[in-house]
Order: sequence, then structure tokens, then C-alpha cells
Amino acid sequence: MQIVLDSRGLQLSVRNKCFLIEAEKESRIIHPQRISSILITAPCRMSSPAIILAAESQIPVVICNTSGKPQARLWSPMFLNTSSLRRKQYLFTTHERSLVWAEEIIKQKIQGQTDNLVFVAGRKSSLNPEVEKAVDNIHIQLAKLHTAVATDNSVHKKQILFCEAYAAACYWQLVGTKLPLPFTFTNRVKREPADAFNACINYLYGMLRNQAETAVLSMGLDPALGVMHRDGYHMPSLVFDLMEPFRPVMDRILINAILQNQMPDDIIEVHDEKYRISKAGRKQLIGLFYEKLHSRMLYKGISTSLQNHLLTEVKLLTEIIKKV
Repeated sequence: MQIVLDSRGLQLSVRNKCFLIEAEKESRIIHPQRISSILITAPCRMSSPAIILAAESQIPVVICNTSGKPQARLWSPMFLNTSSLRRKQYLFTTHERSLVWAEEIIKQKIQGQTDNLVFVAGRKSSLNPEVEKAVDNIHIQLAKLHTAVATDNSVHKKQILFCEAYAAACYWQLVGTKLPLPFTFTNRVKREPADAFNACINYLYGMLRNQAETAVLSMGLDPALGVMHRDGYHMPSLVFDLMEPFRPVMDRILINAILQNQMPDDIIEVHDEKYRISKAGRKQLIGLFYEKLHSRMLYKGISTSLQNHLLTEVKLLTEIIKKV
């Protein structure tokens, strides 16, 4: 289970080698073996013994802002592996095998996007012609990527990125204009969104990032040494790479919840002309995310939980890196 500290004034401390969560009128004791991670989304207090207990129990502690973006992370030193693996990881980022891996990751993402379009069309039969056309055009671009012969790594990378961008344009144009109000949108906005859908999907992506980063650190990889995403300050590019095939899973969670009227009416609040997800909205999104995280899903022909799929993808990448 994950502990979510989402109310101002909560206190997390230790009693009898267990975590003690205290509010004004109630308290709760939880054994560390029952906890997978601790997510903090509101101002609260966490004692130093609680931090140490989390580290000793290999429980990551993630502090997020109201948009779901991680602002700080605490993890156990046991997550760190030998330096030899990271040296090989550095070599891998410039090796041709890295782009073969990246191409497969992007293909999985695009397959997830086309599956989502078919899912939406199944709910609204009038969309079938538009969806069929978009899916056909995406498959044409995928075929070009498959048959293209790159002269060097930089050309190959540009081909992959173009194919991803083309698929995304087709995908978001259909999704954004066919959802019911107030979730329609015209553009995919990653920062400071001014609509409910983009605010909610950014929040879900933030939680997915937490899980992907935990998996990367647990295998001893450097989260900042990626392949497709650019390097930069505070940019865990490898984590972003590994998130790609699972982003459509987050999209499906939200699309399905919207179509089934599961999202609260007061999901968005406006503060200083900025859109923020309400507490009720965050609670709903967190619940939907963790239900999916521990539910079985089919990915690459294997049925297991989303959490296991993430870890397996990182393990497979680690084995590829070791062979460089």
C-alpha cells in the first residue's frame, strides 16, 4: 500500500518500529512491511526517525506539488548499485542498440494510443471513420520507420521522434475534441494547463513518474542518462523514456473515468488565474491510479500488474546495458 499525506498538519513519526500517522482527532499505526511508498502532497511533518525507518525499509518518500509533479525524493542508499553498471549505461546511450530499444519503446506507446482511439470509437460509433483514418495514417508512418535505413544514430533518432510526434498529433486531436464537457481540449499542455483534462493527465503522469523512477533506482541505473529525452537540469531523461509505453495506460484510466462519469464536478479550482486539481479530484485520481497499478493488464503478451510491468521493463533494459 502507499501512504498519502494529503491534509495540512498531518504528522508522520515512529512508534514501536512502526509508522505513526497523527491528525487532530485520530491516529493510525502501520507496519513498514505493508508500505510500498510514501506520497506527500500537502504541508505536514515527518520526523527524522520516520525518514530513517523509510530508508532502512527501502520505502521511497516523494513530495509532490498540487499538480502532481515531484519536487523532492528520499530513497535508501541500498538503491545505489555499482559504478560499473552506470559506466556501461553511459556507453549505451551512444550505442546503436540504444535506438533499437528506444524504437521498440515508442512503438509500444503508439500501439497503446491506437488502442485507446479504438476504445473511444467503440463508445461513440460516429467516430469510427475518423478513428480508422487516423489509425491507418499512424500505421503508414510506423511502416516507414520499420523500413527506413538510418545512416547514423542521429538520423535514426530523428526518424523515431518524427513518428512519435505524428502519432501524438493524430491521437490528441481526436481525443481532445470528442470528450464531453468540461474535459474537451484543443492542445496537449504540459505546463500550467487551463483545462481539466490536461491538469488531470499531468497529475497521473506525475504518479507514473514516481513509480518509474523507483524502478530505475532499484536496479542501480542513473535516472538522468536517457536515450530519447534530452539531458538537462532536474531532467530524469531515462525515467521519461521508460514512461513512454505506459502513458497510454494513464490516458485510458482518465478517458474511461470521464466516459463513465466518475470524475467529481468540482475537480478543478482556479487560484491566481491558474488551474489546480481540487482535493476531491486528487483523491479520485490517486484512487484510480493505484487501483490500476496493482491490477493485471496485458502488455507485450504478458498479463501482470502495471507495477510489475514497469519493473520488468527496467530489468530488461539493465540486461541490454550489461551486454554493451
